[in-house]
Amino acid sequence: MIRSALPLSAVAAAAVTAAAPGHAQELPAAPFVAMGEISVPIVDAGRIDGVLRVSIVLEARDAAGASRLARKMPELRAAGLGAAIEFARLHASPFTPVNVHKLAGTLEPALRGVDGTIARILIVKVSALAA
Repeated sequence: MIRSALPLSAVAAAAVTAAAPGHAQELPAAPFVAMGEISVPIVDAGRIDGVLRVSIVLEARDAAGASRLARKMPELRAAGLGAAIEFARLHASPFTPVNVHKLAGTLEPALRGVDGTIARILIVKVSALAA
């Protein structure tokens, strides 16, 4: 699965510019719900080596689903936080690139456990920095 690192505004701008020249095209309301950045410590041998930061956007199947996801955001953030802590404990280092595929595999079941109607989970930004 390919993940886009473009912000949602860039994706929407690209979609608008892809329309036929001279024809105004109205885009349907995108059913995306952005989660605030999740920051968790990278712990190794009982000490904090760095911080893992991840920004996630959830895609709902429709506008009603996006509204439902927005209402469940505290539960979704709690599930995402727990999964990110587990990933950082086992697989993250401030000295190596983050394996986004493995991170997505850790986050997906946790977030879908809260709401199984999530169409896609998009990791739009990730970093692991030394403390």
